[in-house]
Amino acid sequence: IAGCIMAATSVPQLVAYAQGVGYASYRGLATAGPPLFAWGLATGSPFMSCGVTSITALMAKADLDGESYVAEFGEQAYVNLVAAYSLWVGLCSAVLGIVGFGKLAGMVPSKVRK
Repeated sequence: IAGCIMAATSVPQLVAYAQGVGYASYRGLATAGPPLFAWGLATGSPFMSCGVTSITALMAKADLDGESYVAEFGEQAYVNLVAAYSLWVGLCSAVLGIVGFGKLAGMVPSKVRK
């Protein structure tokens, strides 16, 4: 049952985000398989969702100008570019977490957080 629920919710999302960033639809599906399989082997947790997120897709689309890049260099070069971009975003997020950047959220006035 869990696999059916995961497929029903993830497949449309992965296809849509892949198309949103400028990838072919099948590339969105390919991003889910290996991480989910590795997660299943490495842990016993039933809670996992992975793949492209909307903010990553929107940032990549806006920052990297996908259509122009694909037209000039090809889709595989664009896939490599987005992969590198995503790794840098993840690395920067990890560094910001390690240095305690999230503590700034506690400084936001309570009226703004509501």
